[in-house]
Amino acid sequence: MKILAIDDERYALQMLVETLHKVKPDAEIVAFRRASQFLEYEEKDTFDAAFLDIRIGKMSGIQVAIELKKASPHCNIVFVTSYSEYAFAAIQMRPSGYIMKPYTEEDIRNEFDNFRYVPEPEKKDSGKLKVRTFGNFRVFGNEDAPLKFSRTISKEIFAYLIDQCGYPVTSKEIAADVLEVEDFDRPTSKKVSQYVSDLIKDLESAGFHNVIIKQNRQIQVNKEAVDCDLYDLFAGDAAAMNSYHGEYMIDYSWAEISDSADRIKSL
Repeated sequence: MKILAIDDERYALQMLVETLHKVKPDAEIVAFRRASQFLEYEEKDTFDAAFLDIRIGKMSGIQVAIELKKASPHCNIVFVTSYSEYAFAAIQMRPSGYIMKPYTEEDIRNEFDNFRYVPEPEKKDSGKLKVRTFGNFRVFGNEDAPLKFSRTISKEIFAYLIDQCGYPVTSKEIAADVLEVEDFDRPTSKKVSQYVSDLIKDLESAGFHNVIIKQNRQIQVNKEAVDCDLYDLFAGDAAAMNSYHGEYMIDYSWAEISDSADRIKSL
């Protein structure tokens, strides 16, 4: 877990960090005394939780929370303050929690126990390609580095194959659903074949073989070769259920009406 802590009072920040370490000894804690330090921080999208003082100089903790939410929508925001008059404004941000100073270790612990968004537990590296479909579509290779695709459309085709959950599809179906081309002529067939070939090359260049299976003019994803939150959800995995917050492959319009999207809603 990675936690952000901001308070412009040195002693208060020190106490907050110490308390967080007691409650979550294995967590990575990033602490700032000025909002400007947070704004300059490049990894705003990596926080699971943030404990923010509401009054931190020229920029309020509420403004910091707004900026943080832009980068990390599922970050749990907890406001920590001595000023009860800010409660209404803070609640408008729909935070995970609100703590009045002076607080106790138990107060902080209770916030973790009642987070709005439950952080996904770390898994041991399985050596599989990691695919995340909840929210934006993301693919991670070795050491959780984002996998680079040579073509944007090849990445989208991969998302489409992931959405099919291992069921084989034809080039014609890919053209219709992803490219939105109804007239499946020879040039279109060649385009789809090239996109799929580029996709396979991208995966193999990253060290992931046998992720895509092509046979009998059909294409499918090898479910056993990927670590995917969607597949974990369908298997009844509790962590996957907790990590889903109503958004599925929001990058792609076809995903809104896919069978997988309908299946998620029925769970």
